[in-house]
Amino acid sequence: MEQKPTEQPKKEGISPWIAMEIVWDLIITVAIPTVIFALLGRWLDQRYGTGYLFLVMGLVLALLVVTKIILKKGRAIAKRL
Repeated sequence: MEQKPTEQPKKEGISPWIAMEIVWDLIITVAIPTVIFALLGRWLDQRYGTGYLFLVMGLVLALLVVTKIILKKGRAIAKRL
Protein backbone atom coordinates (compact mmCIF):
# COMPACT_ATOMS: atom_id res chain seq x y z
CA MET A 1 0.00 0.00 0.00
CA GLU A 2 1.13 3.42 -0.82
CA GLN A 3 1.14 5.92 2.03
CA LYS A 4 0.37 9.54 1.40
CA PRO A 5 2.52 12.04 3.24
CA THR A 6 0.60 13.63 6.03
CA GLU A 7 -0.41 17.13 5.27
CA GLN A 8 0.52 19.66 7.86
CA PRO A 9 -1.77 22.61 8.40
CA LYS A 10 -0.40 25.70 6.77
CA LYS A 11 0.55 28.46 9.15
CA GLU A 12 -0.75 31.82 8.21
CA GLY A 13 1.94 34.44 7.89
CA ILE A 14 2.01 37.50 10.05
CA SER A 15 0.30 40.50 8.50
CA PRO A 16 2.47 43.48 7.58
CA TRP A 17 0.44 45.70 9.91
CA ILE A 18 1.07 43.50 12.92
CA ALA A 19 4.76 43.32 12.04
CA MET A 20 4.92 47.11 11.76
CA GLU A 21 3.14 47.46 15.11
CA ILE A 22 5.68 45.16 16.76
CA VAL A 23 8.64 47.00 15.23
CA TRP A 24 7.37 50.44 16.25
CA ASP A 25 6.60 49.19 19.74
CA LEU A 26 10.17 47.91 20.12
CA ILE A 27 11.69 51.10 18.66
CA ILE A 28 9.73 53.27 21.08
CA THR A 29 10.63 50.92 23.95
CA VAL A 30 14.32 51.39 23.22
CA ALA A 31 14.29 55.09 22.31
CA ILE A 32 12.31 56.63 25.16
CA PRO A 33 14.30 55.27 28.15
CA THR A 34 17.60 55.82 26.33
CA VAL A 35 16.85 59.47 25.58
CA ILE A 36 15.45 60.14 29.07
CA PHE A 37 18.39 58.58 30.92
CA ALA A 38 20.93 60.20 28.57
CA LEU A 39 19.42 63.67 29.00
CA LEU A 40 19.16 63.25 32.75
CA GLY A 41 22.78 62.04 32.93
CA ARG A 42 24.00 64.93 30.79
CA TRP A 43 22.09 67.43 32.93
CA LEU A 44 23.61 65.98 36.11
CA ASP A 45 27.09 66.10 34.53
CA GLN A 46 26.67 69.77 33.68
CA ARG A 47 25.25 70.58 37.09
CA TYR A 48 28.01 68.86 39.08
CA GLY A 49 30.87 69.18 36.57
CA THR A 50 31.57 65.45 36.46
CA GLY A 51 32.54 65.08 32.81
CA TYR A 52 30.60 62.18 31.33
CA LEU A 53 30.13 60.10 34.49
CA PHE A 54 26.35 60.45 34.86
CA LEU A 55 25.79 60.24 31.10
CA VAL A 56 27.52 56.86 30.95
CA MET A 57 25.75 55.68 34.10
CA GLY A 58 22.42 56.77 32.59
CA LEU A 59 23.10 54.90 29.36
CA VAL A 60 24.07 51.73 31.26
CA LEU A 61 20.93 52.02 33.37
CA ALA A 62 18.86 52.56 30.21
CA LEU A 63 20.43 49.45 28.69
CA LEU A 64 19.44 47.38 31.71
CA VAL A 65 15.89 48.74 31.79
CA VAL A 66 15.42 48.31 28.03
CA THR A 67 16.77 44.75 28.14
CA LYS A 68 14.27 43.79 30.84
CA ILE A 69 11.37 45.39 28.96
CA ILE A 70 12.36 43.85 25.61
CA LEU A 71 12.59 40.37 27.14
CA LYS A 72 9.13 40.77 28.66
CA LYS A 73 7.65 42.07 25.40
CA GLY A 74 9.44 39.35 23.43
CA ARG A 75 7.76 36.67 25.48
CA ALA A 76 4.38 38.32 24.96
CA ILE A 77 4.99 38.60 21.20
CA ALA A 78 6.04 34.95 21.00
CA LYS A 79 2.79 33.90 22.70
CA ARG A 80 0.81 36.12 20.36
CA LEU A 81 2.30 34.56 17.24
